[in-house]
Amino acid sequence: MSDVGYTRLEPGSGDPRFPSLLQGFNRRWFAPNCRAVYLCRNANGVAAALDEALAHGGEVKVKGGGHCYEGFVFNDDTRHVLDLSPMAAVGVDERGYYLEAGGTNWGAYQALFRGFGKTLPAGSCYSVGLGGHICGGGYGLLSRLHGLTVDWLTGVEIVVKDDARVPARVIYVGQDSRGDEQDLYWASSGGGGGNFGIITRYYFARLPDSPSTAILATEAVDWQGLTVDRLQHLVDLIADFSSRDDELARRTFLIGKLTHQAAQQMHLVAQVALDAELGLEKARRELLEPLFDELRERVELVPVRVPIIGHLGWFTSMPPETGAWQDLTYYEALQTVNGSGPNLRGKYKSAYMRKRFPDDQVAAVFEHLQRVPDGLTAADMSQSLLQVDSYGGAINDRSPTATPIAQRSSIMKLQYQCYWADETPIGRGDPTRDEAFLQWIRDLYRAVYARSGGIPDPAQDPSGIVDGCYYNYPDVDLNDYGLDTALRLYFLDNFRANPRNLVAVKRRWDPNDYFHHAQSIPTD
Repeated sequence: MSDVGYTRLEPGSGDPRFPSLLQGFNRRWFAPNCRAVYLCRNANGVAAALDEALAHGGEVKVKGGGHCYEGFVFNDDTRHVLDLSPMAAVGVDERGYYLEAGGTNWGAYQALFRGFGKTLPAGSCYSVGLGGHICGGGYGLLSRLHGLTVDWLTGVEIVVKDDARVPARVIYVGQDSRGDEQDLYWASSGGGGGNFGIITRYYFARLPDSPSTAILATEAVDWQGLTVDRLQHLVDLIADFSSRDDELARRTFLIGKLTHQAAQQMHLVAQVALDAELGLEKARRELLEPLFDELRERVELVPVRVPIIGHLGWFTSMPPETGAWQDLTYYEALQTVNGSGPNLRGKYKSAYMRKRFPDDQVAAVFEHLQRVPDGLTAADMSQSLLQVDSYGGAINDRSPTATPIAQRSSIMKLQYQCYWADETPIGRGDPTRDEAFLQWIRDLYRAVYARSGGIPDPAQDPSGIVDGCYYNYPDVDLNDYGLDTALRLYFLDNFRANPRNLVAVKRRWDPNDYFHHAQSIPTD
């Protein structure tokens, strides 16, 4: 009997895996009405499972790691889930290095490092799935040095269903493809998951060498005594550093974790990736010590006493002294800044910035990071923050049209984050409690971007400070301004204005809109 390439699980089957396959990493997202989960083992199995699921009717969704910030995969309307997690191979063939789309960041880092001495400039959260992460951009701690992951992508194996009368099929498209297939490769290099087809394998003709060592430096700022002027100094330092373009600065990823007052401390974290030619002592002397000396002159630094939270790390830097600096092998550094934290309920927003924070934005951040919504306690807000990440460097060496990621002149990327726990069953939550957290982060966001209509819309910002949002940090609140506005914020002119655009690719490769969600690319 031939292998169909997938295993179908259904409710009532008694299979212990089924309930766990209906939820996302975010406890807000669950698929209670799902009729079947297809655990796919290979590309042909994905194609066969897609055709079977479509034949049964209802919403068909595709899952990699399950970390989507919104309920694009797991929601009340979902009837079928194609789960690619069994497809996690990493290897080399005639097209180059390949990563199957069901793998995770950590699995890829381990395999590439141990097998080839290579790495990806991708994200740090260990359990994020490659399937959605890479095709949405693939941004991480080495991106200032090596660019985005999609800047290295040379091809994809993808299941397409561009004709309702013809079975889904597996094709390869890459940088040497022509015509419509070249457009599909381009769209897959940053146009996001769940739009054009199902990517099953990513190809890279070459990859960057893994660094050999790293410095992880952490400094803390107490909320006690913090003023809006001191906060301005802190974010100015991040912006000024992110504007630097020398080699040591490109090797350094700077993270400002502007946590709510309830968390007691804010943190500034720097990771410097090094090799044999650029040693630890040189990096300390020429980069980190001047950087933190400047911060110390403007903002009082204190011992690191509380866990460091946020999307790029749920780790604790433990020497209780002013400054926790660790000299690590690079593999150790990957493991240290590798946390995703426990499964919680959460909400996220994002923005790109091309210049320093203006004083009205800093004032809004300072005010809202001290607010406690009605019905919540200060302790409830201790995992709410604005994370300011350095950007630029090698990312900005590419043209805005080289990939769908158009933000190639920004110096910072922001992620607004709010996490909370509850005791309710997965996917349900306390509506009143949820709304209090959601309203807090929405109010913060609108206040920060009041001068550009409540969103980081470059079309409404003549000062040229903001540059839209990141598609891999989706935010359905943007749909309140219209889907076209939301997608323009993510992709700027690559959405529909440029001659090569995502709408045209969608119309060609998914004219029946089989692959859709609340913020998918439209066909018209």
